Amino acid sequence: MSNLLKTELYKLFHSWYFWGIGIFNLLLSSILLLDSKECSSNLIMASLYNIPLLYFLSIVFIALFIGSDFSGRTLNTYITAGHKRSSIFRVKLIVSQIGCIIILVFPLFVHGIISQFYIGEKLFWNDSTYTMVLLTLFAMITLCALPMFFAFIFRDMGKTLTVSMVLFFVMIFLLNSESAQIISRIIPMGQLRLISLQKVYSTNFCLFVDFLWNFILYFIAGSAFLHTDLK
Repeated sequence: MSNLLKTELYKLFHSWYFWGIGIFNLLLSSILLLDSKECSSNLIMASLYNIPLLYFLSIVFIALFIGSDFSGRTLNTYITAGHKRSSIFRVKLIVSQIGCIIILVFPLFVHGIISQFYIGEKLFWNDSTYTMVLLTLFAMITLCALPMFFAFIFRDMGKTLTVSMVLFFVMIFLLNSESAQIISRIIPMGQLRLISLQKVYSTNFCLFVDFLWNFILYFIAGSAFLHTDLK
């Protein structure tokens, strides 16, 4: 499994679309700061506020990174080489999550440096700050889980991208509906928006919801991959 993990990490960090999407995400996030800065207390929160709008870039990355392995029969090669399907699934899960999280966090990291050293905004690390970081990380992991779920279910780049994008726009619509306050608590995009506005209802509830989403999505995706014949 360690060799498989090294191979996938090598593929990730030598992938042109991984770096391209990451840089493009930073540029778009920086442009959106012009509108979101007034909605948040500092530059980092303003950058966090924009993540739900830029989520579609993570969808594109997952569709390319996992979908290309199905279309190119890379996963079939791993199985032929003697790797267990369970190991392949776990490694693909881990590396895809790493790539997706880096893409989402990259603007926060850059804007955090700018806010600290060029604007003079100070971020005080206390219990509430660590809680915010934990909630943000779990929400991001859950965000990445959805396109990964479709990638393993459909095993097709086009279908994964299409269905994930449709759900992305549905979630954007729901977050702007009359029921936005309730819906924001149960979907990760809404949770990130609440965190950025410092309006989190319950830390334990958000963590439980994210854990439940991840368990359901990965259980179904893993079962499908383990028991379905690959083309």
